[in-house]
Amino acid sequence: MSTCRTLAVVHGKSELILCKGIARELRINIECDSDNNGETCIQILHLEERFCTGPYKTEGSLHRKFDKLEYLKGRSTQMPRLKIFSIMDTDDSHQSAITYKTGNMFRSSAFKDRIVPIFNTPSLDAVMKECGFEINCKNSNEKIRSYHDLINDCEVPDLIEKLKNCKNTNLWVFLEHCTSIASNFQS
Repeated sequence: MSTCRTLAVVHGKSELILCKGIARELRINIECDSDNNGETCIQILHLEERFCTGPYKTEGSLHRKFDKLEYLKGRSTQMPRLKIFSIMDTDDSHQSAITYKTGNMFRSSAFKDRIVPIFNTPSLDAVMKECGFEINCKNSNEKIRSYHDLINDCEVPDLIEKLKNCKNTNLWVFLEHCTSIASNFQS
């Protein structure tokens, strides 16, 4: 496994399963930030504050929370190759979704130039259904199983192509980043 330079801040459990599954499938390192292991949703409305406080206040504090992230001591930018992907549903606030998608929401963050906003409108479930994947939302166990099945049954390049054809997401940007750092996709 390579040095970890990717952090995914995920909306909820489905996004967490997806990120961890992609990391496992591609054999890459991704740190994931979620609330209560994805059981509590992170809302777009609260991202601006999240990316300016706590572990996101400085590079040092972020490294203390996520110590697998590459950290180069003694440099002015200690995490120069870090990419932070926030993977969010947009159904909680239309106004916040606009500033989120443009990146304007992050202009006060120390990581503003390294945050990549990934959106799913209105939700990851809806996007995956639009792409032809069966997501069973009857209860949380069925939904979790659906996302595990999706990861196990779909090749990442195929998933990227399906997502590129969906105007309600840019999740493919995150997946292309993941394949770009995966050694088995290097040519």
